[in-house]
Amino acid sequence: MLVRGLESLGTEDGQKVSFRRARAEDIPILAGLARDAWPAQPGLVSVESEARGMEVYVAHSMHASNWTEVACKQEEILGFLFGRIDGHLDAPPARRSVLGEVPQAIRSFLRRGHATTWHILMIWSINLTELKLMVNMPRSDASIEMLIVDSRHRGKGIGTALMGRFLKAAEDAGSALVTVYSDDRMSDWRFYEARDFKRI
Repeated sequence: MLVRGLESLGTEDGQKVSFRRARAEDIPILAGLARDAWPAQPGLVSVESEARGMEVYVAHSMHASNWTEVACKQEEILGFLFGRIDGHLDAPPARRSVLGEVPQAIRSFLRRGHATTWHILMIWSINLTELKLMVNMPRSDASIEMLIVDSRHRGKGIGTALMGRFLKAAEDAGSALVTVYSDDRMSDWRFYEARDFKRI
C-alpha cells in the first residue's frame, strides 16, 4: 500500500498519445493488458476462464471508479488508469460494496454453469484483498484502483502521463492524499516510489 501527498508531478511527454474515457467495449482489450501484466500460473486455469475472470475484474474496477482513462496511439490502447477522486466534477465515486468484485464474479461464473477450483480460489483471493484494504487502507481523497501499460510500451512515459493526469485532476478536486494498493508480487513499487508515493 502506498500513499502520496499532492504537491506537483511532472509527466514525460515524449509520446504522441491521446487520452479518453474508457468505454464498455474496451473491456476485453483492457482485460488482455491486465492478463499480460498479471498472468495466472501456467496450467492453473484455462485461457477462456482466465480471460473471463479478468474481464469481470476489469469491469468491476471500471464501474467502481469515477476516473477511467485510456492512453491511445491512434486506435491502439497503450494503457489505462482507473481511480476514485472524491469531489471530482465529472462524477461522484461509485459506492463500493464491502464484498468488492465477489458478487459480480459469482454471477459471471453461474452464467457459465459451473465454477472450477480456480474460480473458487479467485473469489477467495478477492475476498482476502478486500479485507486487507478495509483494515489497512488509510482514508484518502483519491485512490488509484488500476494502472496498467501494455508491456510493449513500458518505459516510454505512458504510465507517468496517465498518473500525472489523474493526480492533476485529484489536486484540482482538492485532494490532499492519494492511495494505491500494490501487491508485492505483481506490482512495481519502484514506479510509485519514484513518483513520491511512500509505502505504509
